[in-house]
Amino acid sequence: MTCECANGYVGRNCEIHLLDTVDGECGLENCIIQCPYDKEEQQPCVCRNGTKIYNNRSRYECRIKLSNVTSLRSGLITQHGSVESYVGKQLAKYLRNSNISSMEDLQILSVTPTSEITFHFFGNSEDGDKIRESLNKLVQRRRLSEISLESTHFTFQQKPALKLQSLRLNQGNEHEIHPGDQFVLSCAAQGSYNINFTWYKDNMLVNMNKATREIWYRHLPNDGSDLHTSILTIEKATLLDAGQYTCQIVDWGVQQCKSIYVDVKDEPDVKVMPMSATIDKGTNIQLTCMTPNVPNIGIGFGWTKNKALLKLELGSEVWEDLFPTGSILKITNAQKSAIYTCNVADKSMSVRVEVVNRTLIPICLRGKSWGLIWPDTAPGSEALLECPQHFVGKKVSRLCSMKDATTPEWQTPDFSLCLFEPLVSRYNKFKSLTLGYQNTSGSGTIFIFWKILQSRSLPLYPGEGDRILSILAEIERYQHIVNPYDLHVSIEALIQIISRILDDKNSILSQQKVLLLLQITQRSLMHWSKVATHPYKHLSLSSLVVDIQELQQHNGDSITHSLQIPIDESMYPNWYDDKTTVRLWKKRQRGVKSNNTLHGIVIVYKNMSHFLPATYVKELDDGTDLEFRINSRVVTVAIPAFNLDKHNKIWVDLQLKHIENQSSSWNVSCGLMDVIGSWDLNSCIANISPGDATTHCLCPSSGTFAVFLTARAVRVVLAKKEQTTLIVIFGCGSCLAQCLISSLILGTFWWKNRNWLNFLKLQCCGALVGAMAVFIYAVYNHLPESSYAIVAITLEAFLLIGMSAPISEALIIYAGLTQVRSSQHFQPTVIAVITGVPILAVLSTELTHKSTGWRHESWWLIFGSGVYNIFVTCATMMFLIFVLLYLGILHKAHALVEENVMKKEAIEARLRMLHRAAIVICGVIAMEASSIFYINSTSIIFHYIFASLSSVLGFVIMIIYIVIGELTIVDVILRKLKWKHDAEEDITSEPIKVCSKSGAEVENDTAPPSSSLSIGESYLEARGIAAGSIDMREFINESSSSYSKPSVPVTSRFLPEIRIDHSDDINLENYSTSPRKYQEAVVFDTVFSPRSLHCMNEASYGASECCSFREFGKYRESQGQIFIAHNPSPESSAKVLCSADVESRLSGMPDVTLAVKNDVELLSATELKSRDHVNVIPDIANTTERKQPDGEEKAPEIVITNCEATTSGMLDRIAHDLDYLLNRTHSADGT
Repeated sequence: MTCECANGYVGRNCEIHLLDTVDGECGLENCIIQCPYDKEEQQPCVCRNGTKIYNNRSRYECRIKLSNVTSLRSGLITQHGSVESYVGKQLAKYLRNSNISSMEDLQILSVTPTSEITFHFFGNSEDGDKIRESLNKLVQRRRLSEISLESTHFTFQQKPALKLQSLRLNQGNEHEIHPGDQFVLSCAAQGSYNINFTWYKDNMLVNMNKATREIWYRHLPNDGSDLHTSILTIEKATLLDAGQYTCQIVDWGVQQCKSIYVDVKDEPDVKVMPMSATIDKGTNIQLTCMTPNVPNIGIGFGWTKNKALLKLELGSEVWEDLFPTGSILKITNAQKSAIYTCNVADKSMSVRVEVVNRTLIPICLRGKSWGLIWPDTAPGSEALLECPQHFVGKKVSRLCSMKDATTPEWQTPDFSLCLFEPLVSRYNKFKSLTLGYQNTSGSGTIFIFWKILQSRSLPLYPGEGDRILSILAEIERYQHIVNPYDLHVSIEALIQIISRILDDKNSILSQQKVLLLLQITQRSLMHWSKVATHPYKHLSLSSLVVDIQELQQHNGDSITHSLQIPIDESMYPNWYDDKTTVRLWKKRQRGVKSNNTLHGIVIVYKNMSHFLPATYVKELDDGTDLEFRINSRVVTVAIPAFNLDKHNKIWVDLQLKHIENQSSSWNVSCGLMDVIGSWDLNSCIANISPGDATTHCLCPSSGTFAVFLTARAVRVVLAKKEQTTLIVIFGCGSCLAQCLISSLILGTFWWKNRNWLNFLKLQCCGALVGAMAVFIYAVYNHLPESSYAIVAITLEAFLLIGMSAPISEALIIYAGLTQVRSSQHFQPTVIAVITGVPILAVLSTELTHKSTGWRHESWWLIFGSGVYNIFVTCATMMFLIFVLLYLGILHKAHALVEENVMKKEAIEARLRMLHRAAIVICGVIAMEASSIFYINSTSIIFHYIFASLSSVLGFVIMIIYIVIGELTIVDVILRKLKWKHDAEEDITSEPIKVCSKSGAEVENDTAPPSSSLSIGESYLEARGIAAGSIDMREFINESSSSYSKPSVPVTSRFLPEIRIDHSDDINLENYSTSPRKYQEAVVFDTVFSPRSLHCMNEASYGASECCSFREFGKYRESQGQIFIAHNPSPESSAKVLCSADVESRLSGMPDVTLAVKNDVELLSATELKSRDHVNVIPDIANTTERKQPDGEEKAPEIVITNCEATTSGMLDRIAHDLDYLLNRTHSADGT
């Protein structure tokens, strides 16, 4: 892009407005604007109403002599004030009345004691003869108004008026100069001998006394004519020399100016984008070369590859030129890494294109940080980007290095070549000052820098402080050379800037810049203490504290001066815990009076250790390495006017508090920094008390001090690794042991009582056992790279299986609450889907990576890797599914309680089961997250966190699955072992309980021993059936108005016919298979007959209420099976008999719970058929015989489906009971 500037504007982007010295009416070469001169005006030739001066203008200077001065002074002075003013008025009046075209600025120049008056005025050059003749007549007339003149005294001179003739540049091209060239500006003007020249550059005064380079100006001597010349010479031009130069001339209180624009042509700044590249083998890339600072360079672009001229090869490497300037290099099917260089004139820029095989070489992946997007970069290479927004500079770099043999990692980026944009213009003004263009000062620049940094809310970028410190050092050197007092003015602002830099982590990356910071701070404060009249200062800042105090004088021979810091009169921050004592011994000279006042400077840095290397390694004389690191704050002590020699001694006593507690494997030393930034650990004496966190350092010189921990590096590293490895193994081993115990207990009960809830708990425990075993194996052993894939996939599979168990449990609970009539394969389908899908995702991804040659970076998940992203995604989705189920179950349970459909105790039991599942899945996720941080972080704290969470997870599993859920079962087992021999003799009958599928999978903490659960093993101690698959102890009766009318009419529905002939109070207690008697009739509604059943039983056999879920631990339910309670009480019995006709065509046994009371409510068949909602009160009547009309009914055929045990034993027992009732009746008749 090329800018065509409008009139009066110049510059590369037309950003400079030329000084407006002419207007539209004065555009000719012989015309110039003339303005009155004001010394206080900073800018040259700033006037609104200037006078147009042409070449035909002359200055006329005359001298006349008065003859009656005494009378004039006595008579006219009271009327006109002075002789000069009166004479001036009369001369101006006379000349205006003469035949003169113009007369301006008449002025009395001098009046001599002999009454000679010199005056001058300006007029046209063509009027010279007329003016001479007119003044000659005046003198010959010897009278001017009342003034008498002497005719013999008259002089007349006609000289050119003030006129700036030219301003030229001594170059062939008057508007273009290259860096390093010399150029000279010459300004020629006509005027009097008092003419004065002044140079300006962009309205900045050119002052060669402020410059630190060769720039000078001088006025050439007058050759006798009225032409004067001034030249400005600049030996070596820089880019900042480009601009508008103005020559100002001043004479007789008026000024004239001319300006010229000088352009310093910049060398082409070659820029190739992208500045760095890492690509896969066989891919394409495009490189673009531009010169943004020179849009129309007019020179061709060339490319080289590995320093050899690049050959044009179609299909491989082709370049094309851009208009108006630039070039594009297209690389196709790259096979090898190479360095491509774009050449423009004598400037060039190179870019290394890394070609890698990602299946063999791990790389630092693309990511965004610090507001920049870093591209994929190969290990050992730097990613180069442009400076971020609002920053000016060449580039930002970030190194990709190898953390270990297989793991790459990004290093901290370096912004040291970028400068905050608001600081750029201020720094350029200071640079202009060093070039000789006075528009600011060193102190002014520091003050503005501090205001900008103080108002900046964002922290400094890494390395940004390096550039700022370089600028501060440059300003400080300039102040020392040019104006030392200026440094004294800005010292406090300088210290504020240094503190601001130290506030941000990684703001300084170069160790040389850290040393420069220490030197700048110390030099500036020492200079301030020498110049200041009262050098007492205390600065308490966020990152450092400065104390400048006078040393106390002593009369003793051993100590002459001393200083203690901190002092009581000053305020210190909370982190300030160090004490400094300085003791001097200075030799006193007899008979010589000297100023013994000394001042001490103490600087304490809060976090200087963060910018120094974390660990120093020094090779000792015996060939071993000594490792030492800073363990205190850094303190600088300086005595400005004290010279250390054999007659003057100093002792610095420091009490420095430790940053970290001292380990037994570390020793303590005091270090003194030398001028090159190295630490001397032998100069100072270190003393530390046992158990004290403070070290006393006694040093024989001033300087910068710190406390160091020293030890052999190898020994410390091995000890740390062994300690943390043992902690992790202990935590994982604890979890493994607890989960293994839980698995054994759960496995025992699941083998005898196989239901899906027990299986899910066993699945979770088994998966955690496997995961912990793999963790222990991987942590303890140094795994080869070939084992990474197997270990990682195994860990992922185990952990995902463990997470799927609580989700499946929640889904089964949700299905039960929603009254979904599940099929026989519902539970295994849920478990298979929830467990299998995430495992398939992981395995398929691993198969894809294997086919593409991708390799694992570690045996576990590394941040940013493909395995990490897939596993985290799967785990997150599973957790979200569980959360949705959790919230859905809570909502459904609340709705059921409000609708009064289920008992509150039944719902609470399922919610307790849900809460336990939530605790388990949260524990597993917490353990997984800690393991990821453990493998990715070098901090020891994550090792402890991972070990702790693993151990806690095992404890939680045991408490939830065993202690809370299985404590009742353990008690039942013990009772079963104790009473095993009595079970066969004392068998009593129990009510029959038929459980639906949805109710069969209840919390296994209600499971009795397996010996009482199987129908086919022992005699089935049960009687009666539950009607309509509805457990009346879980679902509460509701009025008929609350139900919707069923689709099948009641009249067409099958209902068991209950007939009772008569009732006798016959006690069947002694018969072991006889049914118990319910004390109250149970009323139910057949509308709910299709629903599933959740079985309940009585809390006490002699009571009339149904048991709650808290008492449910005594009983057992299973899918499609009939269960009874173990060890029934022989004291609870019922005297019941019944005669019931059961439809033999039933494919499955109808669930009808038979209960009776002495006073029984009977419903006829007619009443049952006439009601939409039928309440049936089944009963077993006491009778002595069972009537069965011939040909009407057959013996009932009872079929129980979905039972694992055989039904033959049950049918035999039912036949035995019927036979007993019939025989009991006949025997009674016989007697």
